[in-house]
Amino acid sequence: MAANPQDDDLHGIPIDEESFERLVSGETPYRYELIDGIVYDMTGSSPEHAHIAGTIFELIRSRIGRKGFCKVYQEQYVKIPNAPTVVPDVVVTCDTADWDKDKRLKPFKIRSPRIVVEVLSPSTEAYNRTEKFARYRKCPTLEVYILVSQDEPHVEAYRRETDWRQEHFSSGQAIRLDQIGLNLLVDDIYEGVL
Repeated sequence: MAANPQDDDLHGIPIDEESFERLVSGETPYRYELIDGIVYDMTGSSPEHAHIAGTIFELIRSRIGRKGFCKVYQEQYVKIPNAPTVVPDVVVTCDTADWDKDKRLKPFKIRSPRIVVEVLSPSTEAYNRTEKFARYRKCPTLEVYILVSQDEPHVEAYRRETDWRQEHFSSGQAIRLDQIGLNLLVDDIYEGVL
């Protein structure tokens, strides 16, 4: 997500976790995150951020199809065990309970993220690398966490199977996502934006 919790122009509201979870349980066009006891509206991003996130969504969706075993979503809440809910830029779930109308959480929150992608903004980079990453790691289904720069062709991947060791990718390289049988080309991610 793209808001800036450290920016003096952005105003958050102090709130406890229980009240925050009630807030994000309602239908709203806004996307909120709880950071250090302060709730922030994370809606909105730079054109580059939106373009990159949209491109990644489309690249994954075109690979897995609309009726495949896995589903990909943009800016949807992910329920974190014993921690506040978060909103990734792109998330893949392969658990039918996450999209089956009779089984999914109401209101909709993804319980079983398998791949999470965050496009880094200067304002949220530290949060995405630390607190938000720590929350995602609490999800036992998460296998890959991807951080994508919006300013240069640079992608980082962290995988559970390697104990979250950092991998770097740049122009001419591909991020292998065995979970969905996709080689995500760095050059494709940045096509039309850099």
